[in-house]
Amino acid sequence: MKKIREFVQLNGWYLLVEEIYTHALISLRGQLLGHKLRTEGFRVGPNSLLRGLACMKVGKGFEAGSELWLEAITRYNEQVFTPRIVIGEGVHVSRGVHIAATNYVEIGDYCLFGSKVTIIDHNHGQYANSHSSPYELPVSRLLDCDRRVIIGRNVWLGDSVVVAPGSVIGEGCVVGANSMVRGTLPSFSISSGNPAKVFRTFNFERQEWIDSK
Repeated sequence: MKKIREFVQLNGWYLLVEEIYTHALISLRGQLLGHKLRTEGFRVGPNSLLRGLACMKVGKGFEAGSELWLEAITRYNEQVFTPRIVIGEGVHVSRGVHIAATNYVEIGDYCLFGSKVTIIDHNHGQYANSHSSPYELPVSRLLDCDRRVIIGRNVWLGDSVVVAPGSVIGEGCVVGANSMVRGTLPSFSISSGNPAKVFRTFNFERQEWIDSK
């Protein structure tokens, strides 16, 4: 009761009713989606879009804020894909996160993602082995489906980080806000920028983060 009184004093009765309704809806949605995914403690906020659940494996305790976009893309126009998204235990993501795969995305245990993080394993158009024409409408271009994204356990991605197709982020990494990850980031490192570059690594003997040389 004390917490309720404090909430009402700070926010008013309307937001209390809204909070109770939202919590009940999130719990019900989580139970139904968790049953489909065969996992426990699955919670996603309102206005979320989830597609391709049969192509996903999600560990227990997954929590996401509002406007999550989580999609294993099985078809785009005439293209057909066999995607796989694997998410470990205890992964927490903030609002507006976008995770999508035409091939394979893996996220390790206990990762934490800030708001508006984007993780995708494909491009809208093909620009390497085969080539989309710049005269072709972007919406009509073929998606690519031959790359993977691997994110290790205990990774912290700041707000608005973009993880590009083919990227690998090692265990225990920290990536600063608004960074673009392209390629591989070694485990136990801190990076930022576009593209993200390592500027600190963890020294286990000294038990501290030290500047990279």
